[in-house]
Amino acid sequence: MYGHGSAMPSSAQALLVFVVAVVPGFLALSGYRAGRAVPQHPEGLTTTARVITLSVLIILVAWRLGGREVYLDAQAGTALSSNEGDTYNLAMALLIAPPLVGIAVGQFVDAVARRVSQAQTGGSHQLLRERPWLSIVGTQLAPEGPATWDRTWRKLRHTQPFVMVRVTTRGGREWVGLVADASRVALSPQPRDLYMQEVWLQADDEHYYPTEGGLGVFISGNEIESVEWVSGVGFISDDAP
Repeated sequence: MYGHGSAMPSSAQALLVFVVAVVPGFLALSGYRAGRAVPQHPEGLTTTARVITLSVLIILVAWRLGGREVYLDAQAGTALSSNEGDTYNLAMALLIAPPLVGIAVGQFVDAVARRVSQAQTGGSHQLLRERPWLSIVGTQLAPEGPATWDRTWRKLRHTQPFVMVRVTTRGGREWVGLVADASRVALSPQPRDLYMQEVWLQADDEHYYPTEGGLGVFISGNEIESVEWVSGVGFISDDAP
């Protein structure tokens, strides 16, 4: 039982505490996810802990950038009257700055991870020796860098004018087709959707031919079980008979 002198926070106060403790961190984490290509982010309690931790950090920074004054104004009852402008500016900053900073940090982290990965795979150990901080940071970031899906498609795009692929869906259906300039491959953090600009079917002679009048096919990333890149053997570039 609570003593007579204790006071429970009102619903409005509890809602305000929740908003301040969760929303800035949620926006910052969302911005980071949007700014960095990663295969998958943790969910559940891990995400909740990260959100709250980021909110605490943001609140500490905001406290020295006008938050203390707004708090004192709220105690004096002037935060929404004579000092409404300061309160509004701080509120807008807490809504706008975290996601923008998160995006910028995500892009910076991805750039560092890519540079370290390129230096390691390309044998450029001199760069890592000259900039040891790059190696130290990259060791922690590289494993969470862009997914194999992203790296594979980017490499193919740079080395091949087009590729033939066989996509197997979770339902067991197979799609064989052409991926070239008119195709679209969604990279992280977007769902791994794939648009093949041409669908090819196997004819009685066991060769594959593009479907007549076909405009391609869209395959949802959630439905993709596997993607096989196949050679040109068995494919005929002429129109379907």
